[in-house]
Amino acid sequence: MSKKIIIANWKMNLSISEALRFAKNLARSTNQVIVAAPFTFLASLRDKVKRGDFRLAAQDVSEFEVGAYTGDVSAKMLKEVGCSYCLVGHSERRIYHHETDSQINLKIKNLLKYKIKPILCIGENEEQKARGQMSKALKEQLLGALAQISDPFQIIIAYEPVWAISTFQKSAKKKAASEKDIVLAHLYIRNLLVQFFGKKAGGIKILYGGTVNKKNSAEIFSLKQVDGALVGNSSLKISDFNAIIKQ
Repeated sequence: MSKKIIIANWKMNLSISEALRFAKNLARSTNQVIVAAPFTFLASLRDKVKRGDFRLAAQDVSEFEVGAYTGDVSAKMLKEVGCSYCLVGHSERRIYHHETDSQINLKIKNLLKYKIKPILCIGENEEQKARGQMSKALKEQLLGALAQISDPFQIIIAYEPVWAISTFQKSAKKKAASEKDIVLAHLYIRNLLVQFFGKKAGGIKILYGGTVNKKNSAEIFSLKQVDGALVGNSSLKISDFNAIIKQ
């Protein structure tokens, strides 16, 4: 199985001491491991990154480059603190903070300016899935976020169907998307990238996010269309995440 990109998205969880303990106990892996930590953890984790066991990502970035934007964190600031990657357009940002594709587009442009690789999250919700609008939703999000970007080859795409994310599932038993759902979406996204950015865009990495855990990760990684995973809840417990990255 080829080397995968596996991202731990801690969201608004853990403490700095817990984060440092997590980094200390992170298993060696042949996969590329990225930790998306809260802003307040980034400086503390920077020294751990130097060992080379993982790379550091922010969970968001300001759409503005500099200025009077209280509470925002700029791409330049993320670069200075050691971030190589940054999540943009995560479903929780889109839903809770009403982020638009045009805002996400500006964030991506700022990240690229400072040579930080954006991890663009896209995915349809339950209503769009029920109406058979997966393709429409993905196309609008992808093309809106990448508008006027001529060099998208440093960008990673994370397909996270909102209906398959554990946070938004009402039942106690959480379910990921089926293999068929994942393959169809990844093929559609790759075809869109090639259509709009040429054959070279076929090499852009596409990850799956949505209730990835130690029980289903090997099955997901076995799909040749999947280049890795964006892991949420299962990245909060080091034993679970180690089981995933060692697949």
